[in-house]
Amino acid sequence: MQRQRKEQGEQTRQVIIDVTTRLFARQGYAGTSLDLIAKEAKTSKSSIFWHFENKEDLLFTVVDRAMSEWEVKAGSEILAQPDPPRQLSKLIELYRDLAEERPDTLRLLLGLLLETTDANENVKKRFQRMYRGYRTSIQIIIEEGVNHGYFERRLPTEHLAAMVLAIFDGLFVQWFLDKNAVPDAIFESVKRTVFSLLMPGKPVPAPEETRLHA
Repeated sequence: MQRQRKEQGEQTRQVIIDVTTRLFARQGYAGTSLDLIAKEAKTSKSSIFWHFENKEDLLFTVVDRAMSEWEVKAGSEILAQPDPPRQLSKLIELYRDLAEERPDTLRLLLGLLLETTDANENVKKRFQRMYRGYRTSIQIIIEEGVNHGYFERRLPTEHLAAMVLAIFDGLFVQWFLDKNAVPDAIFESVKRTVFSLLMPGKPVPAPEETRLHA
């Protein structure tokens, strides 16, 4: 009986997250009330508070779930590459895949970021940590490449990491507005541009095909 209640509780929690994700994407954070979430999830408001401290906690859960699956997959595939140039090349390809395969996730995240960070300091700090983690991941790969003689240090690595992330955020926004303005070939142009700063005069390395264990 206790196990059944636990499973039912987890199912209710997942339904609340699914419904909230859909409503945030459609109506935004401010336009989604807990009453509406409870109605759409066919549960009670008290049930929401049983699983989540408040609406802000629910927002963090939605954001974390939206990106965690991709982050785990990306981390595994990047680490499977044999050297920093191929790791960076793979990272750029994974950002392209994220835009093409999970546009709803990006639309949700960018929408929530733009809507909530000015109004809520805790939310702003959460997004700051997320972006700091992405910049650091890129910077670590570039630093490793410099230290092992693959890359030239033409720019501070933290500047280049921020620039790479900024390019992709800008492309995502343009892609949402007009898909035809961001053809697939543009990602190859981004890759060539980045590597021209790190490995001038050398061909862009292609990532190795890897088989990851489940």
